[in-house]
Amino acid sequence: AQGDVGRARLLARDPEARKRRDAVLAVPRRLSSVGACFDAASALIEATEAEAAASVAESDAAERAALETALGAGGTGRGAAGAARGSAGQIKELERRQKSRATRAQRDALDRALVDLAGFYRDVLTTLLRAPVAPVHTDTAPLAEAAAEKWTPESTLRRLEAVLACREAIGANVKPRIAVEAMMLALWRG
Repeated sequence: AQGDVGRARLLARDPEARKRRDAVLAVPRRLSSVGACFDAASALIEATEAEAAASVAESDAAERAALETALGAGGTGRGAAGAARGSAGQIKELERRQKSRATRAQRDALDRALVDLAGFYRDVLTTLLRAPVAPVHTDTAPLAEAAAEKWTPESTLRRLEAVLACREAIGANVKPRIAVEAMMLALWRG
C-alpha cells in the first residue's frame, strides 16, 4: 500500500483489488515481444477502466435518481410533463460531471497501477545496488531478485524512468492508451 491507509484497507478487504495489483506486478514477466507489450497495455487500460467504472457506478445511479426525483420524475398532474421537458439540460449537465468523474477515477486507478509498477523497478534497482533498504513489494521480492540477475542497473533505471515518464505524460493529458503503450515498449527494450 506504500503508506496509503485507504489503499491498505482496500487491498486487505477486496480480493479483486489484490488481483489487479498482482496483474500489474506481473507485467515485467509478460513483456516478451512487441505484441505482448500491446497486449499488456490493453489489459492494464481495460483493468483500470473496469475499476473506475465500478467505483463510480453506484454513486452515478444514486445521483441520477435523486435528480430525477427532484425534477418531478414519476409525478402526475398538470405540471409534471412540462417539468420533465425542462429537466433535460440538468440531466445532461449531471451526465457531463459524471463522465468527468469517471475519467478522473480511471486516471487515478491507472496512476495507482503505475506507482505499483515503479515500486517493483525500484525494488529491482535496490537489489542490484545492494542498497540497505526494505523492498516496497515484499511479496514480489523473489521476482525482483530474479530480474536483478538478468538486468543491469542502467536498464533497470531506464525502465523505472519509463514508468515515471508515463505518469507525467498522463498528467499532461496524453491519452492513457498511447502513454501506456509507449511505456510498455520502453520496458520491454530496457
